[in-house]
Amino acid sequence: SIVCIMFFKLSGLRTKIRRKHTLLQVLLICVILISIYQLYTHRNGAQETQSKADSGGRAEWRDWHDYVAIARDAEREGIGEQGRPAALPRGYDNETVAASWQVYGFNALLSEQISVERAVPDFRHSRCLSMTYHKVLPKTSIIIVHRNEHPSVLQRTLHSLWNRTPHELLHELILVDDFSTSPPFENSLEQKLLTKFGTKLKILKLTVHQGLIRARVAGARLATGEALVFLDAHVEATHNWLPPLLQPIVDNPQATTTPNIDIIDYDTFEYIEGTPARGGFDWNFVYVELPLLPEEQAALPAPHNTPVMNGGLFAIGAKFFWHLGAYDEALEVWGGEQFELSFKIWMCGGRLLEVPCSRFGHLYRDGKFDVKYTNGTDDYQGKNFKRVALVWLDEYQEVLYKHNPELVQIDVDDVSKRRALRQRLQCKSFKWFLYTIAPDFVRKYPPFAIPDYASGAIQSVAAPQLCLDLMQLPVENPIGVLRPCSSNLKHPIDSQNWQLTFHRDLQQANDNCLQVQSNEPNAFISLWPCHYEGGNQFWYYDHQSQLLMQGEPWTERRCLEANVKTRRLYMNICDSSNVNMKWNFGFVNQSLLDNFFEGLQANDAMK
Repeated sequence: SIVCIMFFKLSGLRTKIRRKHTLLQVLLICVILISIYQLYTHRNGAQETQSKADSGGRAEWRDWHDYVAIARDAEREGIGEQGRPAALPRGYDNETVAASWQVYGFNALLSEQISVERAVPDFRHSRCLSMTYHKVLPKTSIIIVHRNEHPSVLQRTLHSLWNRTPHELLHELILVDDFSTSPPFENSLEQKLLTKFGTKLKILKLTVHQGLIRARVAGARLATGEALVFLDAHVEATHNWLPPLLQPIVDNPQATTTPNIDIIDYDTFEYIEGTPARGGFDWNFVYVELPLLPEEQAALPAPHNTPVMNGGLFAIGAKFFWHLGAYDEALEVWGGEQFELSFKIWMCGGRLLEVPCSRFGHLYRDGKFDVKYTNGTDDYQGKNFKRVALVWLDEYQEVLYKHNPELVQIDVDDVSKRRALRQRLQCKSFKWFLYTIAPDFVRKYPPFAIPDYASGAIQSVAAPQLCLDLMQLPVENPIGVLRPCSSNLKHPIDSQNWQLTFHRDLQQANDNCLQVQSNEPNAFISLWPCHYEGGNQFWYYDHQSQLLMQGEPWTERRCLEANVKTRRLYMNICDSSNVNMKWNFGFVNQSLLDNFFEGLQANDAMK
C-alpha cells in the first residue's frame, strides 16, 4: 500500500484519475510493484528473519558484498586468471624447474608468472549470494604465520585478503615471520606492502624458530581485534568470505567457524571446487573427512557442525580463544594442534562450525616432495599426539597407543597445567565427544576391535597348495599372484594375511585394501589405501559357494579367478561351477558372515 501511495504522489494521478480504465491501469501497476517487493523480501529475508528472531529483532542487517570489486575481478584476463589451469612458458630448463619443486613442493616458477591479484571463481551456493549479516560485526585481526614461504604465494594471500575483505572489519593483518632462513620479502617489497596496507599491516619477526603453534600464539598476543582469524600463508580468499564466518560468533560467542576449503592445484594453480564435509580423525590421528549428515546436506548452505577443524583456517572470538587457554604452547612445530583445539571447543562448552558461504582456496604441496617446516629430526608430531592424548582422550588414549605403539615410549613434558585447565573449564568427557559430536566417525573408525568376517590366508580350491600373496609389491600395482601357502593358514606370513573387515573390504594390516580398477574381462586386482566407501573395494565371501565376490549386492558383481598354470589372478563374471573361482579362508566367522548384509542398504555400505 505504501508503494502505491508513493506512486500516486509521484505521478500526480490522484487528481487526474477520472476514468475507470485509468484507475484499473494504476491498480495493476500497484499489484506488480507489490509483487516485486514481496519477491525481493522473500528472496533476501529467509536467513535474516531467523537471525532476527534469534537476536530479538534488534539487529540491523546489511549486504556486505563489494560489487565494485566483484565486477573488477570479472574483467580480469591473463595466465591463471579466474582460477583457470596454467602452464610454464617454454624456455625453462628442466634442472631449474626440478630444483624449484624440491624447495617448495609446488610449481613455484609458474606461480611467479601468475598475478598476485588474480581473480578466482565463485563456487558458493546460489543462496549465499543474497544473504545478509549483521550491520555491526566484530573488528577482526587476521594472523598469518610464514616460514620460507615463496614470495609470490604469500603476496597472493595478502592481496586476496586486502581486495576481498571489508576494510571496516579488517582491524589488522598480522604477519608473523617464524625466523625464515630465506625471507620472502626484500626490504623494498616489504616497504611497498606497508605502503599499500598502511597501519593495518603489522609485521612480527621472531628471532628464534618457534614452530607454527607458538608463532600463532605470538601473533594472537599482538592482536587487538575482537575476533581472531588464523590463516595459512598459502591461501586465496574469495569475495565476501569474512561476514559469514563472523555471524555465528556474534550469535554465539563460544562458536568457532571454519570456511569451506577449495583446492589450488600445486602444478597448474587451477582453482578447484571443494565439497562441504565433516572433519574428524582416524586412530592414527590422521585428519579425515566424512560426508555431511543427511539433515546437514538438506540444510545447505547453512553452517553445519564439524567435529574437528582442518586447522589451517578458522575464526574465533578473541575472548573465547584465551578462555580456552589458546593453543598448548608445549606442542612443537605443527601437528595435533587442530585436534587439541577442536576437542577443547566441543568438550568445554563451545561449538565448531563449517560455513559453506565462506570459501578459501588452499595450496596443498605435492606429497612427493619432503618440504619441512623445521630442520629438526625429532618426532615432534608423535610428542604432540601423545600430549593431546594425555590431556584430552581419557581412557581412549589406549586406543591411540594400540594403533601407534611407538607413542608409548615417547617422553613428553609435564601436562598437569593443561589438565588443570580442563578441570577448571569443567569440560565434558572424550566419550561424550565421540558418541555425541562424532558418531559417524565412531562407526567408520571404531575405537575397539570389531571381529572380522574372515581372516588369514586366501587358499585356492583348484590348487590348495597356492594362496593369494602380496609379494611385497608397492601400493597401486597389480598384485594378482599365487604363491605356496604358509604352513599356518589362520596366521600366515604377512604377505598372505588378509582380513575381510567390518567395512566389508579386504585389508592387509597396513590399512591397504584389495581394489579392482576396471570392469573389463580379466581385470587385474591391486592394493590401494583403504577408502572405506565400498564400491571398488567392497568384497563378500560366500561360504557356501566359496566364491569371493567384488561389488555391492545391487551392482553386477564379479569374482576372483585363478589361473593355476600362470599363477595369475583376475576378476570375471561369477560362475559357481568354475573351480578356479573357489577359495577358502584360513578362518571364517560363520555366525557373523551369516549377517553380512544386515543393515547394509540403510547404512549405504558403511559410508
